[in-house]
Amino acid sequence: MNFIDPATLQLVSRALDAGALRQQAIAQNIANANVAGARAMRVQFEELLGTVQTEVAAGRSFKAEDVPAPLLTTESVDHPIALDEEMAAMSSNSLQYQALLRAVGKQLGILSVAVQEGRR
Repeated sequence: MNFIDPATLQLVSRALDAGALRQQAIAQNIANANVAGARAMRVQFEELLGTVQTEVAAGRSFKAEDVPAPLLTTESVDHPIALDEEMAAMSSNSLQYQALLRAVGKQLGILSVAVQEGRR
């Protein structure tokens, strides 16, 4: 018996991976903000969720293998890295990552209570 659907677990895992990778990319962008010719790094994840979003919107389930891995890319346009935009992106990413961790923690807490009460 699975308490957490494997596809949902895969989605959460990949979302956490994307958040961690995005934090690294933003930190790299901040470090290179004053380097001439440096191109900003970006993480694509939400854009790659097309199949998963389609299945969920239609009320159907999706498979774990449908969840894409986050992809690290470099911007193709050569323009200066805006330090203030990168700092705002880092703050936003951090909040999203923390919210996801809290949600996972609450789910695991509920499972823990269920297991402990089941032993009585």
